[in-house]
Amino acid sequence: MDRFYDEQYVRLRNRELDKYYLHADADGVGVSISQRRNSLNVAWRVHIYQGSCGPYLLLHSAAYGRYLAATATPAPALYHGFRAELRDYDHPEVPEIMWLDVRAGLGRGVLLLNAGDRYLRANGKYLRWNTGVTVESRDIENEKVSSMMRWIVEPIDLTERAPRIPDPIRGPPP
Repeated sequence: MDRFYDEQYVRLRNRELDKYYLHADADGVGVSISQRRNSLNVAWRVHIYQGSCGPYLLLHSAAYGRYLAATATPAPALYHGFRAELRDYDHPEVPEIMWLDVRAGLGRGVLLLNAGDRYLRANGKYLRWNTGVTVESRDIENEKVSSMMRWIVEPIDLTERAPRIPDPIRGPPP
């Protein structure tokens, strides 16, 4: 957990797609990647949770007040793995929202490993319109992780101007 501190605000930039950040979607549930660096939707507040197996990260969306979670729902066609989405923290221990940061080589890169043993990954390496974010297991046969699973942690200084607050969600709550 040497790259994350409790109560810190961060942006998570995909290392492969360089200018794309982990983004909370306007529906308050979905997550994707976006180039809108100065949006409140790419700001995440870090909570360090002391679980029975050690400390875990909880990534709280600054835009919608929900936590980044891995699901067991298969991702849509043309996406890898399973859906990632925003969820409420409504039980004492919710494994879906618990993450470990794993060093990803030299530099500031990290892999975000969910308590369910799947890594957070961006999609769209070859199909740029495919901006979904999913969770996927590493390649067991080759013992490798995809380059799309690598993230750069960018701390947000408290002196930066606050991003614009998004308009209210139009439509029924999820």
